[in-house]
Amino acid sequence: MNVVKMLAGAAAVGLLGMMAAQAGTNGFYVPTFRGEPGSQSSLWETFTVPVGAPGNKPNLGNNLTPVLTQSVAGALITGTGNIYNMSETSAFTVGYSGSTPAGLVVFQTRTFGTELDYAGLRLNYEGGSLAATRTETDRVAVGEPGQPGSGFFVSSAWQWDLAPLNISSYTISFNAAEHSLSFDAASLDTQAVPEPGTIALFAAGIAAVGLGLRRKR
Repeated sequence: MNVVKMLAGAAAVGLLGMMAAQAGTNGFYVPTFRGEPGSQSSLWETFTVPVGAPGNKPNLGNNLTPVLTQSVAGALITGTGNIYNMSETSAFTVGYSGSTPAGLVVFQTRTFGTELDYAGLRLNYEGGSLAATRTETDRVAVGEPGQPGSGFFVSSAWQWDLAPLNISSYTISFNAAEHSLSFDAASLDTQAVPEPGTIALFAAGIAAVGLGLRRKR
C-alpha cells in the first residue's frame, strides 16, 4: 500500500469524524406499513463488528434479531461507527427470519465515499433471487471535489413484494463498487402478511356486521 493511498484513507477517516452530523439515517423514509400489526422494523446506525461473525444487530426498531455482516478482511470501525474498508471491496449480507409470511420489504442504506454496486443488490430466498429498482433518496457533497476525503453521503432504497412467494425468511446481499466504501447506516422494514385463518375471521366479521345491518332495516 503506497503512502499516498494511506494518507488519503486517513484523511477520509478524519473527515468522517468531523461530519458526524451527516451520519445516520438522513434521507431514509418511513414505509407506509411501518407500525402495522406484525410489521418488523430494524435500524442500524452504529456498527461494532467490521468483519465476520457475530455481525451487527440493529440499534433501534421493534425487531433487533436481523444481523448485518461484512465479510471481507481489511475493514475497520470508524470513530462514527461506520464500517470502512480502505484497501478491499466490502461485501455485505443482511439476514431476516420471521414467524409469518412477508409482504412488502423495504431496505435502505446510507454510504460515504465509494458507492455500492447498486445493480448487484439482491434479495435471496429458498428457490430464487430478486433484484429491485433503486431509488436515491438523498445525496450530500462533502469536501472539495478531487481532494482526499471528499465524496458524497448517499441514501438509497429498494422495495420488494414477497406476498406471492409465501416466504418468511430471506437474505439481502450487496457489495461496494470498489475499495474505500464507508458504510454508514441501514434500515429494514418487513410487512407481515396475515395468516389465512386471520383473513377468514376478518371476512366473517365483516359478513356478520353486514348481516346485522340488513336485519335492522
